[in-house]
Amino acid sequence: MDEMPVESRQKPPARQKVHRLGMVLFVAYVAMYVGFMGLVLAWPEALSWRPVAGVNLAILSGLGLIVAAIILAVIFMLAGTTEDDHAA
Repeated sequence: MDEMPVESRQKPPARQKVHRLGMVLFVAYVAMYVGFMGLVLAWPEALSWRPVAGVNLAILSGLGLIVAAIILAVIFMLAGTTEDDHAA
């Protein structure tokens, strides 16, 4: 069997940075979600509080998680785009 040399199986340094950034962003989102779930489990009555325009904290938190996911995805997309991607 032809085995590829270890050097050719390794990711280029730029891809390693993007992979690492992806993992950091993923962990950040999981931490936000765990915080939300912790609030739900530990203090569910707080979710009925209406801090902004009559909208309760449960809705605001859920929308906040969605917006955070979109922002993190855009950060990842921009960080993963290289000059070579633009040339194609």
